[in-house]
Amino acid sequence: MNYYIVTTIVFNTLTKGNIKYIHRSNDGTKIIIVTTDTVSNYLHTFADTITLSEYTFTNNSDWVGDGTGIDAEDFELGEVIYDPTIDDI
Repeated sequence: MNYYIVTTIVFNTLTKGNIKYIHRSNDGTKIIIVTTDTVSNYLHTFADTITLSEYTFTNNSDWVGDGTGIDAEDFELGEVIYDPTIDDI
């Protein structure tokens, strides 16, 4: 798997069927994705779920807004699984 933060513009160009997890930022301008694809036009990339999780805890106001972050297990378990049949972004 590959772990990225992308803009909504980049997200809209990706193959939705290859996205396994999505989490939109609180302001809606950035999206965390877990995908099997390689994305070249990203804001951030992460080696694994642990570094991605640490990033969300450090920048929690962007992602959860309650002083916490997203646990690595949530990315691995696909707690928020992206449904490619829904195009609401």
